[in-house]
Amino acid sequence: MSVTLNDLTPIGLCIATEDLFDAKRFVQNFCDNLLLRARDQQLEPLITSLKRELNNPVVQKKFFDGYKAILLDNIDKILSLVSGRYSRINLKAVESIVKEGRELMRKILLANNFLEVSELHSTFKSKVFLPTYQLFLASIKG
Repeated sequence: MSVTLNDLTPIGLCIATEDLFDAKRFVQNFCDNLLLRARDQQLEPLITSLKRELNNPVVQKKFFDGYKAILLDNIDKILSLVSGRYSRINLKAVESIVKEGRELMRKILLANNFLEVSELHSTFKSKVFLPTYQLFLASIKG
Protein backbone atom coordinates (compact mmCIF):
# COMPACT_ATOMS: atom_id res chain seq x y z
CA MET A 1 0.00 0.00 0.00
CA SER A 2 1.34 3.41 -0.93
CA VAL A 3 1.24 6.31 1.50
CA THR A 4 0.01 9.65 0.19
CA LEU A 5 0.71 13.15 1.47
CA ASN A 6 -2.89 13.22 2.65
CA ASP A 7 -2.21 10.13 4.78
CA LEU A 8 0.79 11.86 6.33
CA THR A 9 -1.03 15.07 7.27
CA PRO A 10 -1.80 14.14 10.91
CA ILE A 11 1.80 13.03 11.49
CA GLY A 12 3.20 16.07 9.69
CA LEU A 13 1.12 18.37 11.89
CA CYS A 14 2.29 16.48 14.98
CA ILE A 15 5.93 16.89 13.96
CA ALA A 16 5.54 20.61 13.26
CA THR A 17 3.63 21.16 16.49
CA GLU A 18 6.13 19.21 18.57
CA ASP A 19 8.90 21.41 17.23
CA LEU A 20 6.98 24.50 18.36
CA PHE A 21 6.82 23.23 21.93
CA ASP A 22 10.56 23.89 22.26
CA ALA A 23 9.78 27.52 23.00
CA LYS A 24 13.29 28.49 24.04
CA ARG A 25 14.71 27.27 20.75
CA PHE A 26 11.84 28.90 18.85
CA VAL A 27 12.61 32.29 20.38
CA GLN A 28 16.40 32.07 20.26
CA ASN A 29 16.72 30.54 16.79
CA PHE A 30 13.94 32.48 15.07
CA CYS A 31 14.81 32.69 11.34
CA ASP A 32 18.50 31.99 11.98
CA ASN A 33 18.93 30.30 8.61
CA LEU A 34 17.89 33.47 6.84
CA LEU A 35 19.93 35.71 9.14
CA LEU A 36 23.12 33.67 9.43
CA ARG A 37 23.36 31.63 6.24
CA ALA A 38 21.16 32.95 3.45
CA ARG A 39 21.77 36.62 4.24
CA ASP A 40 18.81 37.92 2.25
CA GLN A 41 19.46 41.67 2.11
CA GLN A 42 15.77 42.57 1.71
CA LEU A 43 14.43 40.40 4.51
CA GLU A 44 17.34 40.60 6.95
CA PRO A 45 16.56 44.06 8.44
CA LEU A 46 12.89 43.18 8.86
CA ILE A 47 13.60 39.79 10.45
CA THR A 48 16.30 41.26 12.71
CA SER A 49 13.84 43.85 14.02
CA LEU A 50 11.20 41.19 14.57
CA LYS A 51 13.68 38.91 16.34
CA ARG A 52 14.71 41.73 18.68
CA GLU A 53 11.08 42.29 19.61
CA LEU A 54 10.54 38.56 20.09
CA ASN A 55 13.41 38.46 22.57
CA ASN A 56 12.34 41.64 24.37
CA PRO A 57 10.23 40.75 27.44
CA VAL A 58 8.37 44.07 27.23
CA VAL A 59 6.82 43.35 23.81
CA GLN A 60 7.02 39.56 23.86
CA LYS A 61 3.34 39.22 24.87
CA LYS A 62 2.02 39.89 21.36
CA PHE A 63 4.25 37.15 19.96
CA PHE A 64 3.28 34.80 22.77
CA ASP A 65 -0.42 35.19 21.98
CA GLY A 66 0.21 34.38 18.31
CA TYR A 67 2.42 31.46 19.30
CA LYS A 68 -0.35 30.03 21.48
CA ALA A 69 -2.88 30.54 18.68
CA ILE A 70 -0.73 28.52 16.27
CA LEU A 71 -0.29 25.69 18.79
CA LEU A 72 -4.02 25.62 19.55
CA ASP A 73 -4.98 25.60 15.88
CA ASN A 74 -2.52 22.81 15.08
CA ILE A 75 -3.75 20.66 17.97
CA ASP A 76 -7.37 21.30 16.94
CA LYS A 77 -6.56 20.13 13.40
CA ILE A 78 -4.73 17.06 14.73
CA LEU A 79 -7.71 16.10 16.89
CA SER A 80 -10.08 16.57 13.97
CA LEU A 81 -7.94 14.43 11.66
CA VAL A 82 -7.45 11.72 14.30
CA SER A 83 -11.21 11.55 14.94
CA GLY A 84 -12.08 11.45 11.28
CA ARG A 85 -9.46 8.98 10.13
CA TYR A 86 -8.70 6.59 12.95
CA SER A 87 -11.97 6.02 14.86
CA ARG A 88 -12.63 2.81 12.93
CA ILE A 89 -9.18 1.49 13.85
CA ASN A 90 -9.27 2.09 17.62
CA LEU A 91 -12.09 4.22 18.99
CA LYS A 92 -10.81 4.05 22.57
CA ALA A 93 -7.37 5.37 21.55
CA VAL A 94 -8.98 8.16 19.52
CA GLU A 95 -11.18 9.16 22.45
CA SER A 96 -8.13 9.27 24.71
CA ILE A 97 -6.16 11.42 22.25
CA VAL A 98 -9.08 13.83 21.90
CA LYS A 99 -9.58 14.07 25.67
CA GLU A 100 -5.88 14.61 26.36
CA GLY A 101 -5.58 17.04 23.44
CA ARG A 102 -8.42 19.18 24.76
CA GLU A 103 -6.89 19.23 28.23
CA LEU A 104 -3.57 20.24 26.69
CA MET A 105 -5.31 23.04 24.80
CA ARG A 106 -6.82 24.28 28.06
CA LYS A 107 -3.36 24.34 29.67
CA ILE A 108 -1.93 26.25 26.71
CA LEU A 109 -4.71 28.81 26.98
CA LEU A 110 -3.89 29.31 30.66
CA ALA A 111 -0.12 29.53 30.13
CA ASN A 112 1.45 32.90 30.89
CA ASN A 113 4.80 32.57 29.12
CA PHE A 114 6.89 30.52 26.71
CA LEU A 115 8.41 28.46 29.52
CA GLU A 116 5.00 27.29 30.76
CA VAL A 117 4.11 26.14 27.26
CA SER A 118 7.43 24.36 26.76
CA GLU A 119 6.77 22.39 29.96
CA LEU A 120 3.79 20.84 28.15
CA HIS A 121 6.02 19.30 25.46
CA SER A 122 6.26 15.86 27.08
CA THR A 123 2.48 15.76 27.53
CA PHE A 124 1.93 16.54 23.86
CA LYS A 125 4.44 13.91 22.80
CA SER A 126 3.18 11.12 25.06
CA LYS A 127 -0.57 11.81 24.97
CA VAL A 128 -1.13 13.10 21.43
CA PHE A 129 1.83 12.63 19.09
CA LEU A 130 2.92 9.06 19.86
CA PRO A 131 -0.62 7.62 20.08
CA THR A 132 -1.44 9.35 16.77
CA TYR A 133 1.68 7.82 15.26
CA GLN A 134 0.61 4.37 16.49
CA LEU A 135 -2.80 4.83 14.87
CA PHE A 136 -1.13 5.99 11.67
CA LEU A 137 1.03 2.86 11.60
CA ALA A 138 -2.02 0.68 12.20
CA SER A 139 -3.85 2.44 9.36
CA ILE A 140 -1.12 1.81 6.80
CA LYS A 141 -0.80 -1.84 7.80
CA GLY A 142 -4.45 -2.16 6.87
